[in-house]
Amino acid sequence: MSDELAGRVALVTGAGNGIGKACALSLAAHGASVLVNDLGTTEVGEGRSSAASDSTVAEIVALGGSAAASHDSVGDAAGCANAVQLALDAFGKVDILVACAGAVLESSITATDDEYRRFIDLFLSQKFWLTRAVLPGMLERGWGRIVTTTSYGATGLLGSPIFAASMGGVISLTRALAHEYAATGVTANCLAPGAATRLHLLSRDHFQELHASGQISDEMWEDYDGMPSAECVAPIVTWLCTEAGGAVTGEVFHASGGEIARWSRYVNERTIFRGDHRSTPPWTVADLNTAVPRHLMA
Repeated sequence: MSDELAGRVALVTGAGNGIGKACALSLAAHGASVLVNDLGTTEVGEGRSSAASDSTVAEIVALGGSAAASHDSVGDAAGCANAVQLALDAFGKVDILVACAGAVLESSITATDDEYRRFIDLFLSQKFWLTRAVLPGMLERGWGRIVTTTSYGATGLLGSPIFAASMGGVISLTRALAHEYAATGVTANCLAPGAATRLHLLSRDHFQELHASGQISDEMWEDYDGMPSAECVAPIVTWLCTEAGGAVTGEVFHASGGEIARWSRYVNERTIFRGDHRSTPPWTVADLNTAVPRHLMA
C-alpha cells in the first residue's frame, strides 16, 4: 500500500488472530518489518500452538513483507522480554509496539487470587513489561510509537470488575507514559476497538444476557451484535505509527467500522463552591444533603 513505515520495526502481540493480526498486516503493508507474537491459545487461554503466529508471518511474507514469529506468552515478564529480544535478533530494534494480546478469562469479583493475577498480568502487566523493554531503545533513537489496547469495559458499565480495572489501568498507564515522555519523539496512545473477533463471538451470550436484564441499552446491544470486521480497526493504529501520527499522544481512540472517535479525558464535570473555597470552612454533611443532588447530580 505504501512505504511510509519502511525501515521501521513493529512488535505486535496477539497477532495470530483478530485485531492483532489485522494490525500486523496493515503495518507490514505500509513497509514495517513485524515481529508477530502469539502464544496460540484457545479463546479462553488454554493450550498453545505456533500455528497462529506462523500463519500471519506467512501471509506477510507472501505479500512481499518482512516478518518473524514469537510464540512467547506475554502474560509474564519473561515471555515479554523474550519477545522483544526475538525482535532485536531478527531486525535489530523495535520502533513500534502494538499490544493486543488477550483472552476470555474469569474477571468477576468472585475470582480466585490466581485468576485475578492471571487476568491483570495478561491485560495490564503485559503493556508494562513490553514498554519497559522497548522504551530505552526508542528514547535513544528519538523515535517510538506505543499503542495499547483498552476497552469500553473501562467505564465499568459492562460489569466484570477485574476487566474494568485492568482496562482503566491501561488508559492511565498509557497517558502517564505520554506525559512523562512528551517531546522525546516517543508517543503512547490507546485503542478501544469495536470489532467482531473470536473473543467477541465467545462473549456474545453474556452481553445478550446483560441486554435482556436491562443492564445495557438497546443501542449498545445493536452496536455489539453488529460489530464490523477487525480490518476496520487497523488503519487508525497504523496512522498513529506514522510521522503524521507522531503529533498525537496520550489519547484513546475508538474504532469500529467506518467510525473513529476520540475519548474524553478525566476532567471536573460539575463543581460547587461555598463562598471563597480557599478560606471558607468546608461543607457540612447537612449542606451536601441538598447541594450534591441538586447541583452535582442533576
